[in-house]
Amino acid sequence: MDRQQLAHLLERDGEPLAACRQAVSAGARFWVDERSRPASTLVPIYNRRDRLTKRQGILTVGFTSAVDQLRALEDGLARIGAVDQDEPPYHFQLFLNEAATAIVACIGVDQSWKHTDRQ
Repeated sequence: MDRQQLAHLLERDGEPLAACRQAVSAGARFWVDERSRPASTLVPIYNRRDRLTKRQGILTVGFTSAVDQLRALEDGLARIGAVDQDEPPYHFQLFLNEAATAIVACIGVDQSWKHTDRQ
């Protein structure tokens, strides 16, 4: 998948999608896995990550909604992708349909906590 294709897939409403589209358009690093997996196997992983980020006070956008969207897919197949932007430091976790022709869900996670001195 090239940058233009991914930016096109991100042309939907929603805060995490708009922020991710802006990052992709600005040249952020990205990847999309070639493998698909049942969405049901991703739900417990990302549900746990949602709880952990909340507990640690890490700012996120779209996390709970993305888990709900994955849950709704049940055993439908999904591909994982990511977009990483340096300024401000943000990680977007993408979930695409099996053919990588549509974004199923998007999570944005503030990474500035990695750049602070936590003593």
